[in-house]
Amino acid sequence: MDIKLLRNFVEIVDSGSLTAASKKLFIAQPALSNQLKVLEKEMGTLLIERNSRRQKLTDAGRLFYDRAKSIILMENSLVKEVHDIEDGTVGTLKLAVIQSAEMALLRDVIPTIVARWPGVQFEIQEKESDVILSLLEDGVADVGIVRTPCALTADMDVHYLKDEHLVCAYRPDRFSLPEDPEGVKPEDLVNLPLLIIRRYEDMFRAFCDEAGVTPTFRCINKQLSLCLRWAEDGLGVAIVPTSFLTDGETSLAVKELAGGLVTKRAVITMKNRYQSRAVENFLNLCKEKL
Repeated sequence: MDIKLLRNFVEIVDSGSLTAASKKLFIAQPALSNQLKVLEKEMGTLLIERNSRRQKLTDAGRLFYDRAKSIILMENSLVKEVHDIEDGTVGTLKLAVIQSAEMALLRDVIPTIVARWPGVQFEIQEKESDVILSLLEDGVADVGIVRTPCALTADMDVHYLKDEHLVCAYRPDRFSLPEDPEGVKPEDLVNLPLLIIRRYEDMFRAFCDEAGVTPTFRCINKQLSLCLRWAEDGLGVAIVPTSFLTDGETSLAVKELAGGLVTKRAVITMKNRYQSRAVENFLNLCKEKL
């Protein structure tokens, strides 16, 4: 059934006559009368009783009128919702982020999105970088924020954020590292129990190999939060990126490693995959603020 016929039928009823409706709709009265006959033929019953003086809805016509108005309202709402999604004013952002990136999102990006586009909703998963990449490939997440090194592929669109230095975080009442403007050298870490995630192991071993030093690892794991927790318990010196240490939330001493040992965060999406305007808005804000 043509939605235009429904709209014109409602106007015929609301206007009170075919003559008045034809003037509002800018449709010749005979043409509008033919449209009404088409509807009545399709419904198999009379919808409006008409004579030279007035028109009156039949019982079937009253039901048809009520349902037609509901359908028109639904169509108007559907069009608006589609337009809102196209404009990025509503929608759901499915994000998969590393733990430290989530804090930056909450602090810098998400409040801006909520202020500009209050109809946008969020689904956020906090995962390890390799898991995040799998979620992106499977379409479970629209956007991932990961930390390198990780298994990036040619199918991924990668936007790198600024470099982050790796630092030593430790309890100063348990361990001591020298004050050196160049940073902590491998030889300063000899015989100290180190806490590190597996992603940084090869990078850190190469850093130590250049100085002829063999590091002593107390714990190699997959979670930065575990390294930090053990460091807070005085179990070792954690090797972590600076963004993982939120100002005012740790009593650990922090010293940068010498030689500019760095890691990167990256915002990842999949190439050749549909992106909503809400996703595009989010990506632009990440590039602006992170």
